[in-house]
Amino acid sequence: MMTVLDGTMLAISSSLAASIVAKVTVTMALGLIAAWLARRNRAAVRHALLAAMFGVMLLLPIVSVVMPPLHVGMPVRVQSQTALHQLGTGVDAKPPITTAGIGSHVPPAMPQVWKVSLFNLLLTGWGVGAAFFLLPVVIGVRQIRLLRRTGLPWRRGQSVVETLAIDAGIKRRVEVLLQEAVPGPMTCGVVHPAIFLPRDAENWNQGDLKRAIVHELEHVRRGDSVSCYLARIAAAMYWFHPMVWIACRRLVLEAERSCDDAVLRHSEATAYADQLVGLAKRLVATHGSPLLAMANRSDLETRVRAVLDNRQRRGRAGLLTLALASTVAVVFVFVLSPFTLVGAAQEPRPVFEVASVRPNNSAGDAHFLPSVQFLPSGRLVIRNAPLLIIVTAAYDLPFQSPRLTGGPDWGHAAGERYDIEAVAPTGAVPPGLPQKAREDKMRLMLQSLLGERFKLKMRRDPKEQPVYAIVVAKNGPKLQKAKMQEKDCPEAGAPSGTSTACHSITGGMGRGIHGDAVSISDVAFFVQNWSDQPVMDKTSLTDLYNIQTDGWAAMRPRPPSPDGQPPQGGDAGLADPNRQTLADVFRQLGLRMESQRAVVDMFFVEHVERPTEN
Repeated sequence: MMTVLDGTMLAISSSLAASIVAKVTVTMALGLIAAWLARRNRAAVRHALLAAMFGVMLLLPIVSVVMPPLHVGMPVRVQSQTALHQLGTGVDAKPPITTAGIGSHVPPAMPQVWKVSLFNLLLTGWGVGAAFFLLPVVIGVRQIRLLRRTGLPWRRGQSVVETLAIDAGIKRRVEVLLQEAVPGPMTCGVVHPAIFLPRDAENWNQGDLKRAIVHELEHVRRGDSVSCYLARIAAAMYWFHPMVWIACRRLVLEAERSCDDAVLRHSEATAYADQLVGLAKRLVATHGSPLLAMANRSDLETRVRAVLDNRQRRGRAGLLTLALASTVAVVFVFVLSPFTLVGAAQEPRPVFEVASVRPNNSAGDAHFLPSVQFLPSGRLVIRNAPLLIIVTAAYDLPFQSPRLTGGPDWGHAAGERYDIEAVAPTGAVPPGLPQKAREDKMRLMLQSLLGERFKLKMRRDPKEQPVYAIVVAKNGPKLQKAKMQEKDCPEAGAPSGTSTACHSITGGMGRGIHGDAVSISDVAFFVQNWSDQPVMDKTSLTDLYNIQTDGWAAMRPRPPSPDGQPPQGGDAGLADPNRQTLADVFRQLGLRMESQRAVVDMFFVEHVERPTEN
């Protein structure tokens, strides 16, 4: 039975939320590491790095929804039970090589009701937490409005601000207000900035007043109110993530230190340190500060040490630094956004209940040609087949497909041969299952068998490359519709005397295409054995057809036959220039071969071993 923890992980992984949390974690880690590496650099540089990081956090959910997803499997533990069986075939006297651990019991998938209710519970919990942590931001905005309405304009302070604003490079008007509700200097406003000073600022000496105003004007110039608002909103959205709160506090601290550096351009470090100590005493004595105030007494000790540290680099972040941080943030958003986590255990790969593998030494006998049969009873029978044919059958590839590469010489057409018999678990292949669906299930079981018994490791690489697309010609298709359609198709291996099975094609390059009740996808798959590029059905034709055509000339050098011998008989003379091409064959059917580019799965055999007796 699946544990509650596994069920929770599976439910989370099926949503976009897990992907966003993972991306935010990566972003936070990289941002905090970058800030730590820049600890001897300017505070303004560290602030720029952290601000860019918060920008990435806020953009990730939006871009992740807009961009096409790139799925990344997240493994979820599934309990399994291994069964060991031996299947006797009676074909010959060779001792069978029996698969070990092929059968496995996979527990039923987590009920849909559980997944939906768990998701709703998590979503509700997140919404309640986000609202709780956004509430101080809303209250803080209302506090600022109240402070502006009740503040008193101060003419002397206004003249000092106007003089110092020119030196700071600020051209817009910055209002100065005296407010008894604030314990220390404070800046607010984005479009219309204002500086609040406590009522006793009227009694401050000129040096203290100038240092306080220079600090607050630097906040205005840098737009720290905006970055502070956005950081607090991001922290509320990701309230459950401790790294976000650490980064938020670090961002505010670096903003304060950047403004302290601006003060030190005009003042002695010791005098400013004394003023910060006085501010700390004010904050300790007061009952509270506005919720959106950036300065807090817990960071004042760090700021004082930084002010007195002569080794610390100071100054503003240059335009190049800001442009570089912004560019990296934008690139990071678009690179990271497409990745989406999916639960890898939602559809466990099926396995055969019993299976056996035998070596076959009749490769030189022409009467024993390779064959692969997926029988309707859920039984797999492979006779005299090299590993190459077994792998192509498992991954639904044409025998001579250029999409499959790699592997040892003994696994190719002229190499070692094997007989394989296997039986699917009871109920895994229902009797009424359509032929294509049944074969797809058994192919997955064969993939598991190859991985278990041959230690096969395949790499799948989606690549864009030239393909032949089969499309409907201008005048429409010229196809003979079969009397039966998919719902009427008899099972493969039906008793003799019944109608012919669907999706059965014979022939070849020199013999043409001969198929009864076949789809255009079947034809495209069949002709790939003699095509120099993958062939894809893009006709949107869903009916079944009876198709009879003549042969066609080679599009590429003919590979050896499955027994390793040069082509003979009907395959001889296929390079005849007078023979029609494959494009001519499709043209007679009212179809057209177009050269296009498409993303195609390429397969590479990374590792494989000979099966050994147990």
